[in-house]
Amino acid sequence: MPAQITATSAICSAGRGVEQLWASIRAGLSRIGSSRVLDRHGEPIQMGLVPEEALEPELPPEIDSLPLPSRARRMLRLGVPALRSVLASAAEPPLRLYLGLPQLSLEEAPWLRSLSLHLATMAGTSLDVPNCRVVPSGRAAALLALELALGALERDPKKPVVVGGIDTYLDLKVLAALDAEGRLLGRTVSDGFNPGEGASFLVLAHPEAAGGTGVRVEAAASAQDPGHRYGSAPARGEGLASALELLRGRLPNPGSMVGSTFAALNGESFDAKQWGVARMRHADFFTPDSSVTHPADCFGDAGAAMGALLLSLGARAMERGERPGPALLWAASDGETRACALLSGAHN
Repeated sequence: MPAQITATSAICSAGRGVEQLWASIRAGLSRIGSSRVLDRHGEPIQMGLVPEEALEPELPPEIDSLPLPSRARRMLRLGVPALRSVLASAAEPPLRLYLGLPQLSLEEAPWLRSLSLHLATMAGTSLDVPNCRVVPSGRAAALLALELALGALERDPKKPVVVGGIDTYLDLKVLAALDAEGRLLGRTVSDGFNPGEGASFLVLAHPEAAGGTGVRVEAAASAQDPGHRYGSAPARGEGLASALELLRGRLPNPGSMVGSTFAALNGESFDAKQWGVARMRHADFFTPDSSVTHPADCFGDAGAAMGALLLSLGARAMERGERPGPALLWAASDGETRACALLSGAHN
């Protein structure tokens, strides 16, 4: 079921607020620089980090006293400003929140279960807990959360849903593992990426309840790819193509052709291969001059926040008619999840 986007928010190294972020991307400004963390060669890791002054200043005592790891604490400081900025456009609390989070098991990181509750408390709102979901699936998590949220909106169209994603790579254990795998872009690594961080939230409502105008999510879809980066199956890059096939089957207008793409490409060839396979198999889905925007060039790979950031950026581009529509958004996790969505706007 299509849904109208009524509010967006974003924060990452390239800007605070979707307006500032989109302006930075259109101008090609990069906010990636040397961090204080050194790689195995003793050189600073290049990262896209949000300035301290843009983060939530501190955690309240009742949350600060909890045994939360540093990654969870920074994610809360990233997420609270972004969530606060869309609350005025959300329904009265409690909120139906669908939140994309890093690809960690709930057994390995039990704090994932409570992060959304802490986030809501700090932002001054409350959650409709039985109707909320956390999706710890990594880079594709927010788009998978979107797919679930659209289903919830179809079941109960009277109350809007909030979809978001939060993540940070500023974690010594995570960075050490990526460095050991040779995945951090640097002087000795060309097929790698710049780690980043960010948060983004969107409010979605039934088109009739929202007035029926503005940017809409036409559909979302996901698929699982056993040939993922850490899988044992051959990496044929077929998962994203499968997700696109499902997406096309769900569109209200099967004849839609993509005018622009917002991709979670981070510079690694693994994801470029997936995109190449999907693009070739669905060549008839794209206009001849279809454009591709991959904003990780400006702020790094924002992990589980990527899907939500792409949604917010795509919505702004559609709203202003600054990218041809409809707009395809896609993201692939390091694990097996691949997800995508299609946006349309008044200028399509």
